[in-house]
Amino acid sequence: MIRFCRPNGGGGNHGGEGEFGKEICCAVSADERERLEALIRKGKSPAQRLLKARILLKADVSEAGEGWSDSRIIKALETSVSMVYRVRKQLVEEGLEAVLSRKQRATPAVPRYLMARGRPN
Repeated sequence: MIRFCRPNGGGGNHGGEGEFGKEICCAVSADERERLEALIRKGKSPAQRLLKARILLKADVSEAGEGWSDSRIIKALETSVSMVYRVRKQLVEEGLEAVLSRKQRATPAVPRYLMARGRPN
């Protein structure tokens, strides 16, 4: 379950209002929480993926979550405001799988030389 929250007067301690002027509340399901915790526990994933998993666990506003504010997450995980905002936003808009996987490039960084010129005989 994922929900998008708009800032309310007091703000509370769920989510927090960052530089971007919007509050994005992230609530992950029990299955998603288990997956994130297992990912961190194993520690075999790329550092960026582990950081995103930690951000989501700290930002989670469900009963099992901590519901930390953006500023508290930034200080604890030593990351940037934009990183926390992007992770929250991507979870709400695209889902957990999109947050944890890398986006495919539309065009390769270096064009394939052999394929462009054909195979030599």
